[in-house]
Amino acid sequence: MKKYLLLIEDEKLWERFKEVIRQDLNSEIIELIKKKVEGRRDK
Repeated sequence: MKKYLLLIEDEKLWERFKEVIRQDLNSEIIELIKKKVEGRRDK
């Protein structure tokens, strides 16, 4: 397993993201990555 550091420059956006996530942060980020990768496969 690799570990990555996430740097967020827009703190307001980050606060809004934290308010809308349903799972833990790692799971939410993995879901976003999967959606992005799957979308690229369709093109």
